[in-house]
Amino acid sequence: METIFQEFLDASTELDELALEGYFGEEVKMATTRRDRIPVDLSLYESLRLWIDGKEQSHDELKKEYIKMFFKIYFNAYKIQPQETIDVMTSFFYGPKENSEMEYMSAYSEYARLFTETKNDLLQLAGSQKISEKKKLGSSLSNTYSKGVEFLGKTLTTLLVLQQIIKGKPYNYYKIYNLTLFDKLTKLENNDIESYNKIIAVINRNLRNAEAHLSLNFNGATNTYFLKKKSKGKIKIENIPLPLMVTELYPSIGAYAQSFVYSGILFTLALRDRDLFSEAINDIYKKNEIK
Repeated sequence: METIFQEFLDASTELDELALEGYFGEEVKMATTRRDRIPVDLSLYESLRLWIDGKEQSHDELKKEYIKMFFKIYFNAYKIQPQETIDVMTSFFYGPKENSEMEYMSAYSEYARLFTETKNDLLQLAGSQKISEKKKLGSSLSNTYSKGVEFLGKTLTTLLVLQQIIKGKPYNYYKIYNLTLFDKLTKLENNDIESYNKIIAVINRNLRNAEAHLSLNFNGATNTYFLKKKSKGKIKIENIPLPLMVTELYPSIGAYAQSFVYSGILFTLALRDRDLFSEAINDIYKKNEIK
């Protein structure tokens, strides 16, 4: 039996337990309950249907664009090295066979929990005039955004490795895994400007860096984040209004993370069940086609 690192199992179990508690909603709870009673492909398809049929359609056009971007990379790599491409994509959640501790399932589990928690905070606290509740919401949004950017950085490991496969060049998975977000973005820019531009559009790097270095604060009186950043040997203040965080930054990074997961499910269906894949694609894009 193939060895799976314990953190992957722990993260998977945690997600299942949260789902069965109704943390992600009743529809996800029901899908999790019946998952073991239906074929794997159908279970994957049903997870996509939760998004396709969902009442919340936030940033769906952006998700479609990201899925197109991911698919272009996946299939270009698959045409050159089919099994290696599958192994690399599988490694994202499980970790590579030679070092399964490099899994990202635990990171996804944590981000999914925080994203849902912040979404609930928005429903409960938005519009509140209590300074304590404003501060709680402000911190929840910025922390979740920061974790989302971290998750995005982890997806870049997979994308950069796949781009090396497309180019027919050797790569060191461990070295790419250990690159900083900045270095990964720089390499992606050099390899694929189109993908780089789509990814960088959802990253406010100053905000991400400020959150990581504890130089970000939320002013409940003005509903504004203020962050300190270095500029030409001085410290300057940049203001980010709460509405920008709520309507653009927080949901956009969430759309990216969801699209990465959705595209992986679609890719799996494309290889395992063309009928379910075709049905999902038609429902997602309607008259649009992935090119």
